[in-house]
Amino acid sequence: MINKLILITFLIFSACVKAEFLNLECKTQNENKDRIASFNLLIGTESKKATQILKKGQLQMDLLITDSHYEIGQYTDEKKTELIPVMKVNIDDLKIEYAKYIDLVRPIICEKT
Repeated sequence: MINKLILITFLIFSACVKAEFLNLECKTQNENKDRIASFNLLIGTESKKATQILKKGQLQMDLLITDSHYEIGQYTDEKKTELIPVMKVNIDDLKIEYAKYIDLVRPIICEKT
């Protein structure tokens, strides 16, 4: 009986805790409309952090959510008033529209995994 109460309490508590993460697999589209895996993005909408997962390692950055984009980069100060974006992902179609260190010659499209 006690085990059932603990389990029910845990399930209710788990449903109330709201931590939303988006796991995105981002791929570059080539001329043949095939997609080549580039990197993964883990976006924490509650924690306001994003992690770019590359073959060589991981980059953890700050996240700013606007009406139209997930802006990923680094804040200039501790007050978090101004973000220097490194990447902007469109919220609607999950297409990377701006990337500071990546040539966007071909579209990079992300998919939820």
